[in-house]
Amino acid sequence: MTVQYLCKKCSKTYSRREYANNRSCPECGMFLLLNYTKTKPISSISHDEVTGHKHLKEKPSLIYAAQSLRNKIGRIKEYQVVSETEKETTPPTLPAFESWLWSTEYEEALKLQKTLLQRYKGKTLEQVMLGEVASNEQGQCYTISGTCSSAFKQATYEQSRQMLISDLKVIPGIGPINEQILKQNGYSTVEDLKKHPRWKNQACDYMDMVDRKEVASTQKWLWHRLPKAHPLLHYLAGFIQEQDFAIIDIETLGLSERPIILIGLAKPVGDKICTSQFLLRDIQDEPSAIWALVSQLKPSTALITFNGRSFDIPYIRQRLAYYGLDASLDNPHFDVLHFTRRAFKNKLPDCRLGTVERYMGVKRDVDVPGALVPTFYETYLNTKNVGPLVPIVEHNKQDLLTLANLFCKLYEEWKL
Repeated sequence: MTVQYLCKKCSKTYSRREYANNRSCPECGMFLLLNYTKTKPISSISHDEVTGHKHLKEKPSLIYAAQSLRNKIGRIKEYQVVSETEKETTPPTLPAFESWLWSTEYEEALKLQKTLLQRYKGKTLEQVMLGEVASNEQGQCYTISGTCSSAFKQATYEQSRQMLISDLKVIPGIGPINEQILKQNGYSTVEDLKKHPRWKNQACDYMDMVDRKEVASTQKWLWHRLPKAHPLLHYLAGFIQEQDFAIIDIETLGLSERPIILIGLAKPVGDKICTSQFLLRDIQDEPSAIWALVSQLKPSTALITFNGRSFDIPYIRQRLAYYGLDASLDNPHFDVLHFTRRAFKNKLPDCRLGTVERYMGVKRDVDVPGALVPTFYETYLNTKNVGPLVPIVEHNKQDLLTLANLFCKLYEEWKL
């Protein structure tokens, strides 16, 4: 069987050598998918390959792309185990993602995996985790839904508006000295600047965005004027209706160009948080799981993530491109990691989500370190024992709930 690589957009094929030189189509830049010039007919594909994937019967290239990914999954370690004795002498580098863990964490995780394999031996996914197989145009995935009590809150529109117009430095050309002079002359807010002979035009443009509650435009304006960790960008959340927030967290098999295995989505509704988790039963469920998330996001939906601007959202875009699926995900975005670093940099040794949780008094019952999620999932794939999936799903769900609580708690940290 001859291996070629297909551009889903241009329908052009490329050789293995051309793919090695450039994994994207030179014509349009789309990621190339593994394809075959002589594919076996759908009727000859085994039942296990297409069970639950009737929507993919017309998309053999997607099936083979998923199979290729499944075959390539190895045990490449993208984390570092650090012994307890090295804590003081050689502290690990602290990137935003959890690429290191203490040796005690590692040993406890391996014990947990062994226990789970014994406890859930012979159990089916449906028996262990209450959920359902959900279908969409990209296939099927396992969906787990839940509801938890939560005191999610954001600043009110009135509070946010007052904060956003009280800082004159949001207007291009106004720095700390100019702001001080202007306030001494009676220009206390940007709204007052609408009468200023020099700044009135820019002040009017800014106030128009604020008063029309144009979140995306205001956010981009502020990004050009302020650090992304500035509290005013957090207060912008007051312009958004509670039901228009989407808290997102993903679990992957690596840090780049490897499948997403679980997508968590949480939405605040009154005094509760409603969670939906899209789990891959096998690698070919990935396009369906991603599409399940995309289908629930409107252009006005505001995303809340932890390091999502650098990791989660670009990663989702990468996987969409891999499968030739189109979704912009150009939504208003509140990356809580930026705010957390500003608020807690002098209080915590690092800003990993686990460290912040301990500061907030959050305790996890059954958990797996983020760095070991790929190892646990690979064990599930190799053994077909669903035990290792349990802490992955719980880890992801707790991340969502922590993000919701942290987003609210940050308002208490700002000293403005």
